[in-house]
This record gives sequence, structure tokens and C-alpha cells, in this order.
Amino acid sequence: MIRAVFSEALRRVGIQVIEAATAGNALELAQATPPDFVITDIQMPGGDGIELCRTLRSDPALSRVRIVVVSGMAAAQRAAAVAAGCDAVLEKPCPPAVLVATIRRLLALGIP
Repeated sequence: MIRAVFSEALRRVGIQVIEAATAGNALELAQATPPDFVITDIQMPGGDGIELCRTLRSDPALSRVRIVVVSGMAAAQRAAAVAAGCDAVLEKPCPPAVLVATIRRLLALGIP
């Protein structure tokens, strides 16, 4: 349900969204067509967001993808997400407007 709400909020402001139901599917989609950004939760079917972040960062073709982790997580998990290379950590419940503002900020920064 959260994925649907976030997707709709991003689409409303003109951002193209491709959804993945699992960590494996997200990685496959990213490898097929590198996205500008990935939004992930810590807990997801078929893997976790921290491992997805590490995998994206280790792939030269995907290492510059902006990654946003959104989750109701403990401080240790937030630190692990940052250590894995995510660009922003947002805590649940996260208002869609905060997610949209974060994505806009990351896109405005450009790719390093």
C-alpha cells in the first residue's frame, strides 16, 4: 500500500515510476535500465534494502544511482543503510510530500 501511495505522489509531479515487488526484481529492473533513483524499504520480499543498496553500489553501472531508504527502523539500521551507501534515510510514517521533496533534491544535485 505504501508503494502505491508513493508511486502516485511521484507520478503526480511528473516523475516516471517503475515498481518492483521484490529485491531481486528491483535489481533486475535496475540492471536492465539504470534508474535515476531507487526507493527501498529495509524489509522487502526476497531480500532487504541494505543489501540491495550494497549490491547497487558495487555494480559500476549502478553505483551512481541515488538511493532512498524508507523504513520504520532502529538507529542501528539507519546507520547500516548510510554505511551501505544510501543517499537519504526517511522514517515511516513518511508523508508523500517529504518523499517527493527528497527525490527532487537528489535529482537537482545531479550525478556526482
